[in-house]
Amino acid sequence: MKFLVITRPNGADHDLSTDRGSAAGQAGLVEELLKSKVVEVAYAFIGGGSAYVVNADTAKQLAVLVRTNPLFSTQSHEIIPVADAHDFLKGVAAY
Repeated sequence: MKFLVITRPNGADHDLSTDRGSAAGQAGLVEELLKSKVVEVAYAFIGGGSAYVVNADTAKQLAVLVRTNPLFSTQSHEIIPVADAHDFLKGVAAY
């Protein structure tokens, strides 16, 4: 199943924003997740936060992906189940 995950800073302080090594590590992790198709798209908000579409088969897999983000404790998260519009509309039409 697909989920849109939207993160926003919650005001907590973190050191990763100024650490080039951590940013490079995160970039590598995002690249791996994109290559493996676990993450379909990933966007960073210039003002802080992000949006990405995650493919997860179980609630546990989704929770692990969201909670292992190094910035998890400094962000608020919104998780929305989504579907490909074409498939969704075909399903509605067939109903």
